Amino acid sequence: MATGPRSAPPGFSDHTFTSTSGTELSVRVWPADPPATGPAPFIFLSHGGGFLGAHHFTPPPWVFPGFRARGYHLVSHSYRLAPQARLDDQLADCLEALAWSRANLPSILGSDKIDVDRYVLYGDSAGGLLVTLMGAHLTNPAPKAIVNVYGVVDIPSAKSALDDGAPDAEREPWNGEFTEEELEAFLRDRDPANILTASTAWREMDEVSDVELSRRWATDFKYTKRVRLQSELHVWRSSHPKSVSLFITAAMHPEKFEDEAQLDAFIRSVSPLQVLKQRQAEGRTDYPPTAFLHGTGDTAVPVQQSYDMAKTLKEKGVPVIERYEDGEEHVFDLKYTTTVTSGCLKFEWA
Repeated sequence: MATGPRSAPPGFSDHTFTSTSGTELSVRVWPADPPATGPAPFIFLSHGGGFLGAHHFTPPPWVFPGFRARGYHLVSHSYRLAPQARLDDQLADCLEALAWSRANLPSILGSDKIDVDRYVLYGDSAGGLLVTLMGAHLTNPAPKAIVNVYGVVDIPSAKSALDDGAPDAEREPWNGEFTEEELEAFLRDRDPANILTASTAWREMDEVSDVELSRRWATDFKYTKRVRLQSELHVWRSSHPKSVSLFITAAMHPEKFEDEAQLDAFIRSVSPLQVLKQRQAEGRTDYPPTAFLHGTGDTAVPVQQSYDMAKTLKEKGVPVIERYEDGEEHVFDLKYTTTVTSGCLKFEWA
């Protein structure tokens, strides 16, 4: 069994386009397998990684037999990473990558093989927030469904639940290539020249060489100092007792707001559950059918996030599917690579 970073399934094509921000974004496309015999829908995947890390090269392995073998094309895309990009910048990249995909998939896959009006948004972790937020912005056509895999949907309540923090005296000393002072400074880097659209998901450089990683990801990737800094910032932020506050510093750019009230208003505007409640207060109850997959033992994104949004959607008559894995932590689904029977899921494939 292979260990370390997963490999990109074969059979894809890579594409790039220059976004309105001037940043080059990438799209990786896998045709349905077995091949589509008529106009088929597609899954649009937005990756996780704490808004600071990861990439679009290797979507979660269960997605391929879970969707691709059932007649869906798969489209995975990049977006600008924090701390240079703000969360609304990342949302804009997701929306633009979707629009680009709908305009270009017929020429990539064949106009008789793709129905660009039938698409599903899939996102895990940070990607879960992005796709549920996209659901409030997309119409004509709206997505047929949204799949939110352990994604944060209400930043204010996540901050309240997770960000009590531990006293400095109780913290484990940080031991990394870069000091905490260097990481703190980089957390506030807003220079667009430093933007990355792909990085390591955790500590891949401790597991394989960049030559091997490039082979697995099927792209040329180097462990430059810039990449190592991004990777370490992601690890440090994710493991810090004040992880949510650091996320807000990195992805919300609080220094750009005149006061706390303006910052809070912005945070609500990029929190899917808050946006949904505001829409409902305005009499709008339209929202795509949504599926939630979450572990009840998740300490990175509390499962209450999924509970709350699912409840709100159901109260307004939106179709909802909920699947919760008892006691499982964040990214528990990465174990699903073959036939699996669990407490709430059954996947069967060769």
